[in-house]
Amino acid sequence: MGMPGMGMPPDWQRMKQADPEMYELLVSDDELDRQAVELADQVRRAKPEDREKLKTELIAVVGKHFEVRQQRRELQLKRMEEEIQRLKGAIKTRNDARDEIVNKRLTELTGDANPLDF
Repeated sequence: MGMPGMGMPPDWQRMKQADPEMYELLVSDDELDRQAVELADQVRRAKPEDREKLKTELIAVVGKHFEVRQQRRELQLKRMEEEIQRLKGAIKTRNDARDEIVNKRLTELTGDANPLDF
């Protein structure tokens, strides 16, 4: 994804301003992924006596990485739920104003003067 602060992609720069909460989660996700890959490489190259310590570190990093990804998903879900509620409200408002909306569109299509125009 790119290291924030070091040639950060333009979409990350925009997100940092527009959505700092998601930006921080993405930065953490990227950093923890990098750490996990690096530690996994160290585990593979380690002497047998050093492997367990490195594996323990790797388990901790992978656990933190999992938590950050879950937080991202939960934030995305929360936002989707909020958007669904907003859309449900808009649909209800339009359903309640159905006759008015249909009549306005009919007037637009036929070119008839709307008696409610100023």
